[in-house]
Amino acid sequence: MRRKMKKYILLAMLLVIAGCGTAAKEKDLGEETSQGTVTAQEIPQATEEMNKENEKEREESKPEEGTVVVSPEDLIEPEIEEKEVTEVTPESSDSARLQIVFLGDSILDGYRNETGIASITGELCNADVYNLAMGGTTAALSQYENAVFEDWTSRSLQGVVHAICGNVDAGILNGYRAGEVFATCDFSKTDYFVIEYGMNDFLSAIPLNNDSSTNQEYTYVGALRIAINWLRSTYPDAQIVLCSPNYAQFWGKDGAYLGDGNMVDNGGGTLAAYYRVCGNVSADENTLFLNAYEGIGLDTYSADEYLEDGIHLSEKGRRKYAEKLSEVILGYEETRNN
Repeated sequence: MRRKMKKYILLAMLLVIAGCGTAAKEKDLGEETSQGTVTAQEIPQATEEMNKENEKEREESKPEEGTVVVSPEDLIEPEIEEKEVTEVTPESSDSARLQIVFLGDSILDGYRNETGIASITGELCNADVYNLAMGGTTAALSQYENAVFEDWTSRSLQGVVHAICGNVDAGILNGYRAGEVFATCDFSKTDYFVIEYGMNDFLSAIPLNNDSSTNQEYTYVGALRIAINWLRSTYPDAQIVLCSPNYAQFWGKDGAYLGDGNMVDNGGGTLAAYYRVCGNVSADENTLFLNAYEGIGLDTYSADEYLEDGIHLSEKGRRKYAEKLSEVILGYEETRNN
């Protein structure tokens, strides 16, 4: 019953705020960069428009009309039921196969079996896969975490990247499956680093950006840029695929439906805003890009079959996500080989 009620509520809200969640379309760029040719599905077309939208959000002191402002404490963050780990870590790298390293949160970490995004992508791309995702992690540092390498404890995206690049002790991954996988990977053989973060940054109300050149480690945009630049400088032959957070729907602790990623603002902006700035970073940094918010067929109409709890993807959703991610990787491989 709640599912049916939810659809009617969503349709009513969407009519009120029509146009607020403008889609970023894709275009053919064919641009030559230091990382190779950037092809059709890699960078959103509306980069300039998205930048204007984000600038408008920073300038306005109040949320835009139609948003639902909530406190982070009022949101339910669903937990994934623990599942058996059957994801296979390669015993040794095969030079005939691609090597893909995944960095992310529970969207990747919660399903370490044959139905997981990493496993399906490896199968579709004929690749050796190393999944370093950790559930509950953000791209940015929290305000309580230290950004000094010597005192580093954070398991955020930046922490994993700094461990990969040798800046901090990989012991920060101890106790996680990611730590076991890390110990078996020769990162110098990596063809693709897949970066998937943003949902927990939104849920934690991590700032999108700030106007200062300092403390960028504590913002979503700054964290993505730092990670990309460290990976590029340390492993220049590897490509980077930046994945936006996926579309989601949110409930309060009392079970009441609050709204979706286009409506709910819990202090840092809507989830759609995090998606847009992720696309901006991809365009600015010339990475490959997966639009997981609008580009995998997931929206208010398909949410019941693509999401299992409002945030995490169902088996069908994970399959679609992996298929689209594989298209990005294989599309680039075809361009590079030609």
